[in-house]
Amino acid sequence: MAPQFFTISCTRAVMATPAILLFFATCVAQFISAVQGNNNVVNRNNNNGMIRGATHTVVVESSSLAASDENDNVAGVNHHHKNHVPPDRKKSSHHDENHKNIDNSFDFYVFSMTFQPEFCSEKHEAPEGCHHPKQIWDRLTIHGLWPNNDDGTYPQNCSNEKFDLTSLQPIRDELEQQWPNIKALPNSASHGEFWEHEWSKHGTCTGLSQLEYFSKAVKMLMPTPSIVKDAETQHSVVKKDDLLAVYGGAQLAALVCKKNYLSEVRVCHQKETDGNVGKRMDCPQSILRESSCGSEIRIASFRMEEEEESATVE
Repeated sequence: MAPQFFTISCTRAVMATPAILLFFATCVAQFISAVQGNNNVVNRNNNNGMIRGATHTVVVESSSLAASDENDNVAGVNHHHKNHVPPDRKKSSHHDENHKNIDNSFDFYVFSMTFQPEFCSEKHEAPEGCHHPKQIWDRLTIHGLWPNNDDGTYPQNCSNEKFDLTSLQPIRDELEQQWPNIKALPNSASHGEFWEHEWSKHGTCTGLSQLEYFSKAVKMLMPTPSIVKDAETQHSVVKKDDLLAVYGGAQLAALVCKKNYLSEVRVCHQKETDGNVGKRMDCPQSILRESSCGSEIRIASFRMEEEEESATVE
């Protein structure tokens, strides 16, 4: 439209007045102004497009960061992976009828055992199970069986298969003893949430059925070393090197402490081609770096918790 306006205006100006040069200059100025106006519109559109693209990128990155930094506090235990950025292996949202269809292309397993007395001692408001602990809990019990990659990443939430507690009925007694949830006792409606969380986040990535996953884990639990039990009863310490030696050496286990109290012991297992748990193996550096104990390790006890409560009352 601007060129037509220019042509008509200039023709009328030439016919209407002898001051051709003056009107010619005016028409040229109008023409240049119109063209610049059109160019400005194109540039704003381009800029708006770039802004929309940049905003979209920021939103996507923010969502990814939020997801990777999500706390893993089921049963009051922080998962060691919460600072890692997992690979994009989450499956489409459908129920998996065949567990073997899961992409279990991870490298190895981490088997994590937690020392229950330490779990209770670190809580300002201890769960009910800490006030009335069972003797069977006074040891290392299972925290989880976790698929891992050599580079420190890990798969998680690989399917939407719902946790089915009834499928674990054949090993229910073993679960209660080897993998207890002392934060929610058996008479609590939330008692199964610890197992449900471990299955949903980790078990779904193994390619194993729920019964296979939990059955293998309960069979993997290692006895609590006698030097740990002795230190607990004697209120003494354990030499870090001595405890590592029990587990085969510094390359075969990671010792996790909180305020230098033994919190967890983590060992690594090979992954067989079908996703099953294989033999023990040296842990990659990504796992060994999680060790946080000093040269002398303190050992918490349920009795220590009771003594602290008595002292507070007095």
